[in-house]
Amino acid sequence: MVMVKQKKTVRTQANLNRQEQFYSDPDDYYFRKHFARLVREHGGKWIVLAGGKLIGIGKKETMPGLIRKAQLKYPNARPFIAPIPTREDLECVL
Repeated sequence: MVMVKQKKTVRTQANLNRQEQFYSDPDDYYFRKHFARLVREHGGKWIVLAGGKLIGIGKKETMPGLIRKAQLKYPNARPFIAPIPTREDLECVL
């Protein structure tokens, strides 16, 4: 069996660039990068990110304070607010 090395074409390079741009949001990148740890340590709580930085993690009742903190610290950024799933939530999905 002969293995042929595939030559990168302009079209392939364009597809790679498009995929890299898909995750250019710093808040989304932070959430993806730390997802396993967040589920393990903070499942069932909520997270607030802004400017690619963690503002805070807490129960739903604490979100207004964390959102205000994010808006004061990063006035030009829209805060990223999301629930952190529990391990059981993820098992049900699979």
